[in-house]
Amino acid sequence: MEPSVFPATRWSLIARLGDQPQQVAVLVGLYADAIAAYLAGKLAGERPERIDDTIQEVLLDLLGKPELLARAQPGSGSRFRHYLMSLAWCAARNALRHARRRDHASLEAEADDGGPPAPDQQRAMDRAWAVSVLQQAMEELRRQAGDGRLEPEALAVLQASLVEGRALRAVAAGTGLSLATCSRRLARARTLLQQAIAERLRLAGELGADEDPAQACGLLLQALAPA
Repeated sequence: MEPSVFPATRWSLIARLGDQPQQVAVLVGLYADAIAAYLAGKLAGERPERIDDTIQEVLLDLLGKPELLARAQPGSGSRFRHYLMSLAWCAARNALRHARRRDHASLEAEADDGGPPAPDQQRAMDRAWAVSVLQQAMEELRRQAGDGRLEPEALAVLQASLVEGRALRAVAAGTGLSLATCSRRLARARTLLQQAIAERLRLAGELGADEDPAQACGLLLQALAPA
């Protein structure tokens, strides 16, 4: 596997969308937060209420187009999220035209925009997807801490270390835990976070059953790094 890209989407799942439209809601739901984040960045400068309305309209539009989503094709460097976010951006532009000029352009009219997105657009799409997956995984850990499956201290240590970037000794001093205990809590929380991330990558077809979750999580973090 190339070290700079995510594992390829399972394209056979995508190809079945046209025959099984009920799967569209599940699939679009996996990418909804990433789509929203990507469009919010692309629409920066618009009124906040217009951005929110456009995103909602785009997601509803995608839910009603299983045959269009099924047109995604595998290829060198192809990613389903790139195709999906390209469609979302086309739909967003159409929605803005409609809002401004009552233009009734359809999503299909611009579905095929001449090829894969430019590298800078791909980076923005990958980052939006990575942020979405990481946020969902962190939320899963919060649920585990809430129902007793994870020590709350472990979640606090992970938050301080991973999100805030604090050194482990400083985290230990701030929590009152010994350095050894703090290290064990961090290791357990990181393992559960990795499992939560891998679960979502597999569900989206971004990670095969026999592929290393640690490598996939590393690639996810790589996508979060500034360009």
